[in-house]
This record gives sequence, C-alpha cells and structure tokens, in this order.
Amino acid sequence: MRRGTTPTITITTDLDLTQASNLFVTFKQGNRIAFEKTLDEVTVTENSVVCELTQSDTLALKDGLVRFQIRATLGDSKVASNIMTASADEILKGGAI
Repeated sequence: MRRGTTPTITITTDLDLTQASNLFVTFKQGNRIAFEKTLDEVTVTENSVVCELTQSDTLALKDGLVRFQIRATLGDSKVASNIMTASADEILKGGAI
C-alpha cells in the first residue's frame, strides 16, 4: 500500500466470522499500533474481512513493514489470525489531498 492513499485490504479467512460479536483488525509498525478497525468499520463475509483504509489511516504509517492481525469473539471463543505483513510505500509529499 502507498501512504496517503485509500486502499482496500481484503483478508481471506478460513473461519466464518460473520457471527462475530466483536472484531478488531490491528495495524502495527514496530512497537506502535498505527490504527485499528473495528467490526462496524469492516465488511465481513463467510471467508473474508474487508478493510477500506482512509488517507488518515495510511498517513499514520511510516515507510516500511506493516503488520496486521484479526482478533474476534465467536460465542465464548476468542480467536486470532496469523500475523500478516505488507509494505507501506513512500510518497514524495505528505498530507491529505
């Protein structure tokens, strides 16, 4: 993803999360949580979680590796996905357009 843009991140899941009572997709760089999307901010299907990122979201990232993970509650169970990675690519001029 490129900083300052509005990408859509589609995460394929092997678990149906449509009945999740809460869900978080956390985006982290280094030891800092850059931003987090909650259940009401994502689209959940039987096999995916779709996050539409804003300019503010991607501008909160620095150039480099971004890690992200889904955590959710399904009934009495708490689940967490594997940690996934993407790169945040640079832009020449910062700020929203």
